[in-house]
Amino acid sequence: MEFFGKLVKSTIQKAVQSVNRTSTDVFDSLCEELYQLEQRYYDRDRDAADQIRILEIEAGLMRMFQMLVTNWDDADKQRGAGQGLGSVVRDLEVAFKKAMNDVRIAAREEVIVVAISKLELKHMCSSPQVEAAYEYVASNYSLRSHDFLSNYDNWYNFFNCLRIIVWRQIDLLSHICPQFGTMYDMLECLGTYVEKMRYSCPNLQIKLRTHFGGALVRTAHFSYLCWIHRMHEDKKRQMIIMLSDLLKAFKPNTPQVTELCIKLTSDHCSCHSEPYAYVYLVEKFIGFLIPKECSRLQTFCKRLKDLVFFARSIYVSDLYRADDVKLTLMEIKATIIELGSFGYSVHDREETWDTDPAFFRLVEKMELLRVEVFLIRLLNQKGSLKFLERQIDSFHNELEYFRDYQRNAPVAKTKVPKLIWLHIRPVAGEAGSVYRSFLAKSITEDKFTDELLKLLEKIKLLKTEVLFEELLSRHPSLTDNVKRQINSLGHWLVVSRTYLMGPLEENEKSILTQVESVARDAACFYYSLLENEITEETMREFSHLLPELVDKMKVVNAEIKEIYLPHRRSLRSNFPKMEGLGSIDFFLVDLLEQLKSKAGSVLSVKHKFHVVHREIKFLRSFLTNIEEKYDKHQDLKSVASSIVQVTLEAEYLIDSFVAGDSLRWYHPLWLSDLVEDLKLIKLQARKTCKNAHGINIHNVPTASTMVSSQAEIRKIDEVVIDLADEKKLFIDRLIAGSGKLGVFSVVGMAGLGKTTLARRVYDDPSVTDHFHVQAWCCISQTYQKRELLLQILRNIVELTDDVLEMSDEDLVMKLYQCLKSYRYLVVMDDMWSIEAWNDFKISFPNDNNGSRILITTRHSDVAAEVQVDGTPHPLRLLSDDESWELLQKKLFDTKECPIELMVVGKQIAESCKGLPLAVVAIAGLLEKTDMIPDRWKQVSESICSQIADDPERRCMDILELSYRYLPNYLKPCFLYIAVFLEDKDIPVRKLAWLWRAEGFITDSGVESIEDIAEGYLRNLIGRSLVMPSKRRSRGGMKTCRVHDMLRTLCIRKSEEENLLQFQNGYDELFDSSHEDIDYGVDPNYIYPKNTIKYQKRRLSIFSKRHHFTMSRPSGPFVRTLLYSATSDMYPRCPYDISFIFDNFELLRVLDLECINMGNSFPTGVLVLVGLRFLALCGDIDSIPASINYLRNLETLLVKGLKGKVSLPYAIWSMEKLRHLHIKNYAVITLEDGESTVFTPILNLVSLSSPYLFCGKGTENIMRRLLKLRKMRCLFSELPDDTGKCNQFPILNFLTELESLNVLYSGRIALSCNFDFPLNLRKLTVSKFRLPWDCISEIGRLPNLEVLKLLSKAFEGKVWEMKEGEFLKLKFLKLDSLNIAEWNACSDHLPQLVHLILRSCRELKEVPSGFGDSSTLEMIEVQFCTSSLVESVRQLQQEQLDMGNELKVIVDRSDLDF
Repeated sequence: MEFFGKLVKSTIQKAVQSVNRTSTDVFDSLCEELYQLEQRYYDRDRDAADQIRILEIEAGLMRMFQMLVTNWDDADKQRGAGQGLGSVVRDLEVAFKKAMNDVRIAAREEVIVVAISKLELKHMCSSPQVEAAYEYVASNYSLRSHDFLSNYDNWYNFFNCLRIIVWRQIDLLSHICPQFGTMYDMLECLGTYVEKMRYSCPNLQIKLRTHFGGALVRTAHFSYLCWIHRMHEDKKRQMIIMLSDLLKAFKPNTPQVTELCIKLTSDHCSCHSEPYAYVYLVEKFIGFLIPKECSRLQTFCKRLKDLVFFARSIYVSDLYRADDVKLTLMEIKATIIELGSFGYSVHDREETWDTDPAFFRLVEKMELLRVEVFLIRLLNQKGSLKFLERQIDSFHNELEYFRDYQRNAPVAKTKVPKLIWLHIRPVAGEAGSVYRSFLAKSITEDKFTDELLKLLEKIKLLKTEVLFEELLSRHPSLTDNVKRQINSLGHWLVVSRTYLMGPLEENEKSILTQVESVARDAACFYYSLLENEITEETMREFSHLLPELVDKMKVVNAEIKEIYLPHRRSLRSNFPKMEGLGSIDFFLVDLLEQLKSKAGSVLSVKHKFHVVHREIKFLRSFLTNIEEKYDKHQDLKSVASSIVQVTLEAEYLIDSFVAGDSLRWYHPLWLSDLVEDLKLIKLQARKTCKNAHGINIHNVPTASTMVSSQAEIRKIDEVVIDLADEKKLFIDRLIAGSGKLGVFSVVGMAGLGKTTLARRVYDDPSVTDHFHVQAWCCISQTYQKRELLLQILRNIVELTDDVLEMSDEDLVMKLYQCLKSYRYLVVMDDMWSIEAWNDFKISFPNDNNGSRILITTRHSDVAAEVQVDGTPHPLRLLSDDESWELLQKKLFDTKECPIELMVVGKQIAESCKGLPLAVVAIAGLLEKTDMIPDRWKQVSESICSQIADDPERRCMDILELSYRYLPNYLKPCFLYIAVFLEDKDIPVRKLAWLWRAEGFITDSGVESIEDIAEGYLRNLIGRSLVMPSKRRSRGGMKTCRVHDMLRTLCIRKSEEENLLQFQNGYDELFDSSHEDIDYGVDPNYIYPKNTIKYQKRRLSIFSKRHHFTMSRPSGPFVRTLLYSATSDMYPRCPYDISFIFDNFELLRVLDLECINMGNSFPTGVLVLVGLRFLALCGDIDSIPASINYLRNLETLLVKGLKGKVSLPYAIWSMEKLRHLHIKNYAVITLEDGESTVFTPILNLVSLSSPYLFCGKGTENIMRRLLKLRKMRCLFSELPDDTGKCNQFPILNFLTELESLNVLYSGRIALSCNFDFPLNLRKLTVSKFRLPWDCISEIGRLPNLEVLKLLSKAFEGKVWEMKEGEFLKLKFLKLDSLNIAEWNACSDHLPQLVHLILRSCRELKEVPSGFGDSSTLEMIEVQFCTSSLVESVRQLQQEQLDMGNELKVIVDRSDLDF
């Protein structure tokens, strides 16, 4: 109140001194006296003070009105609204005086209220005439009443009187107009600005006060209306609308006023002698436009200040030609006007104005304008090199602000939201490059000017595009024809703009001049619109220019598309023709994450990302609906193929935008075309389904209905026709004959059964009993001597690190020593050349003890050279009867073939031309078809349609037929098997993980991904396309294999379908001096500048390690890189693999498990954020915490060659990780020692091999792994004073854990209590050295099926089994235990099927009670005593006597050691 007391007093004193004092002296004195009276009553009678305040406001309102009326001329007073105003004012003066006298003498509040009520009545009677006069003055800008406000004293008196009244009204009128306080703030801001401009050019000041005087009059009018209608709720909406319009008048709102304000900031009128006065004036102008002071607006105000400085420099400098900058100045003024149009929102006390999308769009346009100003300055001041350098550096640094600003911007509903950042970012870099070339004199001044002008054209084109988009959004009433033309123009502007944004290759510049010409035409149209207020009428006037401009752009843009389309066609030609539906699911998940991202590289196209996601999500649901039908209908298959292809294309484009660095000018155009293609495919899908198949597609994707097939896994010794004569012949040859070393060979074409026959001979009991040592190796077409040496030794001795690090010469000697003095049998399968025999024959000692070598080969000349002393044995083809017998066994086992199928079945068998592989393959096909004559006839006709007479060619045709009959979801799974090396066992789990990472497996929501993968593999085995190789102890598959011919088929089909690209070595790039050694790369080697560039989606490389790193391949489109070394030798030498992370930026799958990457984890891999599968190998001892950058990673395999690898705590934040396997073992890093924070449950399914200690930290981590199904771990004591140093961690909460392998690596052997989960089905225990009494804790596990006790897991001479334990145990392995006596009967292991005894060298016999077992099927004995073997043989005989066939396998290589 004290402040306003001074303000009122000062205002009235100035009014008394003014030239018009006599016109308002009555109300002046009344206002002063009323204010003093209000102060007197304020403390003692608040109600009376409030009534006096009302009288004071009304006196002030009349005081302002009288100031206006007094300045009317006689003509104004005679017009309608001015007639009789003089008498009205005089009557009100008399009424106010009378009321004032009553107030002065009043002793009570009631008297004051009566006096004021009388005045109110009088005032209300005159209000219609006063309101009409105010309306007349406020709306008629020709009245001379505005001229009196051009005088500074009059302006000041009127302004301050108005300000006081508005302030006094705020509390009383906020109910009818909430923004009344905002109006006061804007009034204050305007007054401050006019005051600061007081000492600028006098002529411009007068114009300024005259213009804004109109705003003051309108404010006085509004204030009066609000007052007289304050009790009328029905007027509230009218007042709010009126205020919104009024507030815009407080800012520059026309080009003329804006130009006036800018000129006021100039000191060219010789009004100022101070050299920096204009800086002060510019700052005050900015303060008038944006009065708020906050950190968010500092840079924004600086941007605005730069534009104003540039605008004022146009008026005061000869540097710029008027024609060059006229349009730019026009845009600066338009920007300031648009800022003013925000009105009260800039002054809003709630501070929400800067979250308005429209404001963000203004900032973006202002940034574009700033870029244009930047380029104009460079063009006009190129003589000043220091100025240029300073401008470029400043512009480049300030771009960082705009990038951060864009990230926080709200999503506006526009076609080009946040478009600017992507396209202005390169300007600083390009301008800097041009400048440096100019400075280095590598380009002329004319070239410098031309390059900058091109940049300027691009920016102008972008501004034009933004304007057209705003035309459509702000003027919805435009005619349809104009809208269509603007839409067309906008579309072609995008095409032209993307082309001009470049950079362009030389072959892409052919139409650059034409594009620039059309761009200039579009910019001219833009500026023509800008010179006028853009209304529907304006658009009608200019609409005749649109068709011609659209036609021009259409022609040019057709040529632009012809430039970019080859790039698109080239990419599409390398896409796989088939792909797993899981890849679409992966893409949708990845894209959804990008839609949440604020990365600068995707801001400009995020709206298109939304469209792509929506359309592909719909198409994915379409594929789900037709999943079971499109194999049988070509039209559905065609649509499905189109969906997969367009998804792969979308994935490439999205990744290009996310990466940013690989963007080309045509990518935005490509993305727009892709969106249109998606819409067409969607239309085609709906039409095809509705018209031809009656399928209704819903826009909601559902889980795939495809679940795993539970086909039975065939036994490893596959059903084959028993060629008893052939088998017996070879067994006799191997066992009988002379004592000297004998070499025998089997010759025959591929698929004839050579390997099968050799395997059956090799496994025959009479053979295993005869030879002390047996070994098997597969040579194949391309072999490595070292690899085969290790393969043979693996059958004979344990491959320790010492053995693995031996040289090739030492391995030859080691093999010789291992075979020396023993009767041995070595099978060398699939030999292709005599060189292989020459490499190995020195390793085979001839001790005249009946040792034998058995070779299988396709080539008779190889067999003849190897078997010098005898004749190679040619394996015959099957007869037709044998083929039919084999086909029946494969299909019906021991059952009879249905009569109706016998005729056609025999035809099919005959068509296989005696090749067992062909018979087996066709049986697998028939097994998956309907067992009816018509279906079998179709298969028979398909086979007979092949005209090849050559049996091998016929066999390949049949294999291909089996492939064609595969369901679509299995085809890529089958072909993918070719990435594994020939004649090698394929690890099933790794294969399944890769299938998942490649998107071949879709999460059904019914089964786990791992179970689905196993079902797929079962299906392939059931079709005889894949062979099981090694079984797991629980019956599942551990490894599998494919026949050479099937692998050849996989490779050929993979390349035909673009599914995989194979690179088999780089020998052609390097001379013979680069031997197959692992000693790294010569430090003097110069890497090639032009590397091999691969184009396909998936790449499998098989080469020497140093050749791989020396060739430095690249693949900008490659999603999968699988590297296999030609040698299995220990990866001794580290290699620099950093090139991979630069050359393969889009990888999803990376397998480098067989190359040493050095002693530090490659941080470059962390940029491959799309990785789902990662396998690495090296001398590393830790994984960095930044591994969690790989947020999509599902499988991580790390082979630590040093042994220990530390896992960061951050790895437990990787929510998608399903499989984590560290070799040899991993140390878990706890956060803050033992303290951990509980976080969500992870999806980890399998884990190996963490080091576990007893402690709360370990337990807390394990409690996050509740989905864990398989774990291999190490356990060690944690010495402390609690007495629990050897307590195994509690794991009973891992209710889904089925398989656990635990090894104790502590120093002491103490009793240890286990707390395993009850659901455990498989348990492996090693090195605990526990007494046999402790085994009961394991025996009581209710679901345990597999138990392996290894390496001193339990110690003690006697194991006394108890009843009621191991009730479900089916598999038992005892390995390296000191047990001497095992007391048990069949009741102790009621479900035992498979028993393995290995290296139990004190155990003399197996429990004799096992002879009564009705479940036991196999016993294996390795490295045990002969007495134990004898007891097993006796047990076998007992079982045989009971009618049971017990299989016994004995390894005799270490008998009676």
